[in-house]
Amino acid sequence: MSPEYLRNAWTRMLQSSPSEVIWGLLSSTLICIALGVLIALLLARVRRGRRIADSASQWDRVALGAIALVVAAVWIGDIALRGYAFDMSATVSWWRFALAPAVAAAGLVVWVVTRRTAQPRRTLDAASATRRTWTTFGPHRGIRVLAAAVAVTGGIVVVFGRMSTALDPGLSAHIAWEMPNVAAPPIVMVFPGWAYGIPMLAGVVALGAGVVLALHRNALRPYSDGARLDLERSGRSDVARDIVTLGVATVLVVLGGMLHMARSAATTSMTVVMESGREETVDVALPHADLIMAGGFAAPILEIAGCVLLTLLVLRAAAIVSARHRFPARPVEVAT
Repeated sequence: MSPEYLRNAWTRMLQSSPSEVIWGLLSSTLICIALGVLIALLLARVRRGRRIADSASQWDRVALGAIALVVAAVWIGDIALRGYAFDMSATVSWWRFALAPAVAAAGLVVWVVTRRTAQPRRTLDAASATRRTWTTFGPHRGIRVLAAAVAVTGGIVVVFGRMSTALDPGLSAHIAWEMPNVAAPPIVMVFPGWAYGIPMLAGVVALGAGVVLALHRNALRPYSDGARLDLERSGRSDVARDIVTLGVATVLVVLGGMLHMARSAATTSMTVVMESGREETVDVALPHADLIMAGGFAAPILEIAGCVLLTLLVLRAAAIVSARHRFPARPVEVAT
């Protein structure tokens, strides 16, 4: 980012209205990330309720918080490298929206493989013999939200993919805006077409499968003999909630990024130079204009919400580790 670019951006900001300045700031993913972290810190401070948690579920939640931290680091690192460290404007970065869900899915698979009952298994009795499935510990509302987010992502990928066009051999990564009744070639812009959508959808589907697998493992893992049954069930519910939260947060941030990209490539009017040399503002034929404009409005909200959820997972894990260091010999109270 050159000094000239920063000077031009500052000049445009001084000449803009307050609403334009706010919208311009929210159009930056890094600004959305900063707002998300700030909101999460405020929520963690306000909602400092405390409750007893069993030690087995504590370390499961710490592991999930570590996965959330890795996902956030990879997501932010990719944005920083592509947008600030390297000039990749001429590169179709197909991994842009697929990287975060793929990392989250891989993290959940590792979590599933490494989960073992540390203490001897609980003797089977009437209280612990109840049939368990991957939805036993919920959260049912969160599962429905995740399913809806995956479905919406699939629908948007299909719509944007059908709108896009391929300039070179390969998958579509651009869109051509037509200007009706004007003797001018179409305006070609970078757009999240099939080149971005297919990897993103594959990553999101893999993440959904990873969430189901992790919920299945969390539910069916034998109860340990060294913990109270009510505490272990409560802890498993907390772990299930963190698993689903990780999935929802990751889908929200990548979906918000895709909608950001689509909105930045969309325009309803364009100033063109006519054959006479006179500049004239003409309308642009914008397919699915309502979807793109609504998506552009929702994009910063989705990114901020996803960042809040990821940050809360990390903060909860940090609180558990801190509490365990202070009170290593007995069950501890952790912030929720």
